[in-house]
Amino acid sequence: MLLLAIALQAQNEQSVVIVSTTGKVALISKGKSKARPVQAGAVAQTTSQLKLGEGATATLYCGGQFKTVQGGQTIELPSICIEKTGSRALDAEYYFGEKLIAAVEMVAVAKSQGAGWSNSIADPKKSGDGWGASIADPKKSGDGWGNSIADPKKSGDGWGNSIADPKKSGDGWGGKGSSIRLILPEGKVSATNISFSWSRPKTSAPYQLEIQDENNKTVHSISVKDTSAVLDLKGLNLTPDQIYTWKVSVLGGESIVSEELKFSVGSEEELQTIVKEAGSTELSQTAQSPALRSLVEAVALEEAGWKYAAAQTYATLAQNKSDNLVRMMHAAFWMRLGFRRLSEKAGRGWI
Repeated sequence: MLLLAIALQAQNEQSVVIVSTTGKVALISKGKSKARPVQAGAVAQTTSQLKLGEGATATLYCGGQFKTVQGGQTIELPSICIEKTGSRALDAEYYFGEKLIAAVEMVAVAKSQGAGWSNSIADPKKSGDGWGASIADPKKSGDGWGNSIADPKKSGDGWGNSIADPKKSGDGWGGKGSSIRLILPEGKVSATNISFSWSRPKTSAPYQLEIQDENNKTVHSISVKDTSAVLDLKGLNLTPDQIYTWKVSVLGGESIVSEELKFSVGSEEELQTIVKEAGSTELSQTAQSPALRSLVEAVALEEAGWKYAAAQTYATLAQNKSDNLVRMMHAAFWMRLGFRRLSEKAGRGWI
């Protein structure tokens, strides 16, 4: 993962990701005079200028680090996007930068391949969602994705072949196929109400959800008609930090059984420590956007193995359907877990 992160940063050192904006923020492409508005999630070349209105702010990711600039000025991006030398601590901010670039590349590949994504992500020209012409048409502006991002063969993107090769991504979703794919939980969860969810195979029969301990002893079993079940893990008296597995099968004559997912009950203290560390990063401390702080937290939770909590954070953020960066990061999260359909859904912004 460290080598992958270094490779991603090297490939994108000539690109700038707009992480958050407040007020009027625009880009002036090299050789152009007209400023074009940009929002969070947009990508520019370091040869551009960033124009900020009075009172405006923008947080950028370039040169492997985050920069925040304030308004009432026009800034040459090369003057601030200077690559940081020396080693960098593997903290929440580092991993957020890694996931940010992966999300940008994922959307770029989807756009370049027309991989079944909605117009609002795959074609900014049709979406009217604030990306602006300078981002929507890189050929005209010199701003956009850059070859290292737009060509997945060159990018080594770190989120698998499921979007680069749509033929490999079929995940048995929506009543198609004869398999059940477990979604969440996986990894660490809190001892509280947790929603166990899975995909729907081509059947109308009810399901049997079963939880087993390390000795393959069934500790809980329940029959449900839908593709999810909310269980009170505290009421099940599960042993903290013990590995449990869960699986789902179809009741009746059809023999459909899912693979297993593993989870364990973590402590509330551990969860709060992760949240606190994410909130103590310089990026979170200086962020003008509450959504950006929550995105840093979601990445930190995922990195620490609290995938269910990360998914819950993304779901809350996704209620704001106009935030492009949230949609990109949310979509990339599901793609990393191997769920192309959920990734597309998150990208469309209609969770």
